[in-house]
Amino acid sequence: YAERSYKMLTEKYTRLGLDADTVEKEVMADILNDFEQGFQGWEYKFNTVASSRGDYPFITMTMGTGTGRFAKLASITMLNVRRKGQGKKGQKKPVLFPKIVFLYDENLHGPGKPLEDVFEAGILCSSRAMYPDWLSLTGEGYVPSMYKKYGAIVSPMGCRAFLSPWFERGGMKPADEDDKPVFVGRWNIGAVSLHLPMIYAKAQQENRPFHEVLDYYLELIRKLHIRTYAYLGEMRASTNPLAYCEGGFYGGHLKPSDKIKPIMKTATASFGITALNELQELYNGKSLAEDGQFALETLQYINDKVEQFKNEDGNLYAIYGTPAESLCGLQVEQFRKKYGIIEGVSDRPYVSNSFHCHVTEDLTPIQKQDLEGRFWNLCNGGKIQYVKYPIDYNHEAIRSLVRRAMAKGFYEGVNLSLAYCDDCGHEELSMDVCPKCGSRNLTKIERMNGYLSYSRVKGDTRLNDAKMAEIAERKSM
Repeated sequence: YAERSYKMLTEKYTRLGLDADTVEKEVMADILNDFEQGFQGWEYKFNTVASSRGDYPFITMTMGTGTGRFAKLASITMLNVRRKGQGKKGQKKPVLFPKIVFLYDENLHGPGKPLEDVFEAGILCSSRAMYPDWLSLTGEGYVPSMYKKYGAIVSPMGCRAFLSPWFERGGMKPADEDDKPVFVGRWNIGAVSLHLPMIYAKAQQENRPFHEVLDYYLELIRKLHIRTYAYLGEMRASTNPLAYCEGGFYGGHLKPSDKIKPIMKTATASFGITALNELQELYNGKSLAEDGQFALETLQYINDKVEQFKNEDGNLYAIYGTPAESLCGLQVEQFRKKYGIIEGVSDRPYVSNSFHCHVTEDLTPIQKQDLEGRFWNLCNGGKIQYVKYPIDYNHEAIRSLVRRAMAKGFYEGVNLSLAYCDDCGHEELSMDVCPKCGSRNLTKIERMNGYLSYSRVKGDTRLNDAKMAEIAERKSM
């Protein structure tokens, strides 16, 4: 559309008798304005149109690999609009949606490469708005392997979900060297999460081998997923014509009366894991930062079992590092009812999400990247790595750590605590009282887990008590 606009506007201004240089200048100014208005329109719509439940549309946009001049202009403008924020003059704040994910290719965005300016616009945006999050296409691991071998981009859905590969002709495995994976138009059918400390405590209480009890719950999730595939497969295509009849989903060219079972085979179902840190604590009283070997062995065991299930059932199962938003508090309550309060396990009102180190660990960003990197390739169905930057808008620190994460193959989030005074418009990191006017009437944006959320709006708390307790204790997250 930008190309068409360029041609149309060039002809228009030329007819008006303007010289070539002026025509070019005016045309590009109009196209830039179109981009700015378009992205601003997205932001206003996605952050004001809520559902009947009060939820906003959770939309994730991946961007950054376009090399044409208008593709670059679109990428940079999208980032600049997010960085500048929305709202009245003097009180602008970045919006929460859409979540922006920067697709990082070292050959495009590295030092001296053709899209280094797009990368720099992304770093500037992350330093002010936390987004974009950064997805490595050329590091090590599953997502980069799909890109480097096939040129296929595995875009995350929601805050962290990734699809398992499905090949055009071979299905779960390539039919031959020419077979290619498909990711566009496919979807997940959900995750069921293991509460690992509960399972370990149950094994101890009943004097049974841990893996025996773990196997029971893995089989339980397996049965739930099989039932879900079967249940959804009985739905008629007419329930969502756009998806199932008009090609919205991959293979979705069915008749309205057809069952959707034929296209269910491309959907991923996930086995989630939470509280890996608390599992290690329950095992030997050490955190993931202090040890982590038992947690690593357990996650590898789960991967081996799920791969077995995948081959036996013919379903696309994956391992998902569960974010545990409200679940982080519910699981502690469940554990306490059966096993009481155990130091390092259930003595706080929340558990650690996914495979992350405990938020109270006093770790450097590099230490956290390395410690969590051990688990990275064992959660390919969904994961994110993030570190906290307790430094005021230090672009060089953010740039260096993002490039380090990209070399390691991570999906990396920049974590700041953004605070804005709703009375005078002052902004800084992590303030609870405005130092300029003394107001407590603040809006605060925090990283919930893989995505951003308001922790306070005009002074009032918005998140659940368990998550607020976790946010208050964050040092390394």
